[in-house]
Amino acid sequence: MVFGKVGLYCALVCAVFALPTTINFLETSANAVDGGFGGLNVSSLTINSGPSRESRLILGDNESAFTIALTSAGSFVIRHRENPTFTVNPDGQVTINGKLRSTGVVRVDRTLNFAGVDQWMLAVSESFNQGGSGWTNGSTSVCGHPNKPILGGYGKFAGGEVSKYFSQLPAHNQIRFKATFHFIDGWTGETAYAKLERQLVWTDMHDYMTSKNGINICGSASAAESKFGVPIDVVLPHTSSSLTVSFGSTLKTSALEASWGVSDVQIWVRQTSR
Repeated sequence: MVFGKVGLYCALVCAVFALPTTINFLETSANAVDGGFGGLNVSSLTINSGPSRESRLILGDNESAFTIALTSAGSFVIRHRENPTFTVNPDGQVTINGKLRSTGVVRVDRTLNFAGVDQWMLAVSESFNQGGSGWTNGSTSVCGHPNKPILGGYGKFAGGEVSKYFSQLPAHNQIRFKATFHFIDGWTGETAYAKLERQLVWTDMHDYMTSKNGINICGSASAAESKFGVPIDVVLPHTSSSLTVSFGSTLKTSALEASWGVSDVQIWVRQTSR
């Protein structure tokens, strides 16, 4: 240890004379170097207040003090003026009260509560850059940007549906399902749909004849795309660690006349406290 003037108070004296519970056992005084204060260098420091008691380290004076503590319930907490700003509970759940600024990458592997709001966590993300592994029809293609593959596409998907079973989702009680649906070529009023657990959660229809200003993105030059890149965003109560996702359409024509594809399939989960 390296420090200035040292004041030592015997624990036995505290017990005998019933001194206050908060006692300074080590004090440093101002030294003559640059008008600063003494220092304390240790290789490790353990603060243990005993069973069912909070262990804490207080930095600063009473008006602007920060407290670093391990609560009696086992949570790690940082407080400012006794107001909790950052908390990690024994299960790894993080609660932040206030503004959060990062100049680098922030990675969260468990649940996150920010300013009292439970945040979504991305559990599954499929961009189809490596194909459509796991889908009942894993055909992929490019429609538009060459670096943006889609599941299905021109000449691939028409009537019927395609699905995939996802497992090992993190613990949650809500699920958010997001994707982008692409209507390609000569749709004439048919319906596209998405299902979760074999239940319809999204539908949309398209008739290319009602649009006069479509742009030919891919497929047949005689039927321009006027409804390409339709977002799907569905939130549902859900607790299972698995989920079956399906897409389909009511098309009756050939996939060379009218077709469809999907991209950016995502499954988000969160564990809400209320």
